[in-house]
Amino acid sequence: MLPSPVRFCVFGVVVAVASGVPAAWAAPLPEALDRNADGEIVVACLGDSNTASAWQHTKPGGFPESRGWCEQLGARVGDPRVRVVNVGLGGATASPNAYGELINRMHFTGSSQLDAVLAYQPVDVVMMAFGTNDVMPEHGLTATDIADSYNRLWRRARAHDLLGFVAITPPVYRNRRTGKYRRSPEAIAATNRALGEIFAPRHLLDFHSGSSPGEYLDDIHLNAAGQARRADEALRKLRALAEVTPPPAGVRALGWSAGHWSTKKPGDLSALVGSAD
Repeated sequence: MLPSPVRFCVFGVVVAVASGVPAAWAAPLPEALDRNADGEIVVACLGDSNTASAWQHTKPGGFPESRGWCEQLGARVGDPRVRVVNVGLGGATASPNAYGELINRMHFTGSSQLDAVLAYQPVDVVMMAFGTNDVMPEHGLTATDIADSYNRLWRRARAHDLLGFVAITPPVYRNRRTGKYRRSPEAIAATNRALGEIFAPRHLLDFHSGSSPGEYLDDIHLNAAGQARRADEALRKLRALAEVTPPPAGVRALGWSAGHWSTKKPGDLSALVGSAD
């Protein structure tokens, strides 16, 4: 069983701090991950209902808040300097959306979630997991539109000298009652291809590969097993990038090789990435 995180609230943002971490997980992260050198590593999870973790316990087969992927990541890290902030909200998109403007809900877009953590937290790392709602026809977004929204969020995070990760959109399955998809698998696949064309693999969280219906509460929402797989992937990518210093904000994409940033090579990061707005 995973250790239960200690939880508290800062400016309305739920925070999870790992406690009672098994010794096997206690491998401290490199100092390079503390981007602002304040002695604390703050990881912010941005996303939709598959990141928000306070609602699943009310559903059949649901799980407690502490078993969300963001909270499980905090428990797995095993470093006392790490604090995990979850600002995910059901229905949220990486892209601007009319619903958010209509009902005026904070955290309803990736931009508003990033606003919150930049305003109220000394954040070092952002992990952005949207897409499932971006592809809804009501929003009228193409795969390129969605990838561009992610790119803008990533570039803005980089402008604040943060490490940034973007999640590949998870799959959806046929609704058990209607036999239909509530989201288009083709739209999800196109969005993921677009993300792969823009972002280097080291910046992508693979929240898609290896998924199965057995990891879902329903046709869209993950259960505790699916959340655990996400946490494993997030930790793997966090450790892999922990010692890599991102290129300076405002500089076009460069390639990382042998401990140094070098001139961008064909097939590396897209020229769209790495330049701050």
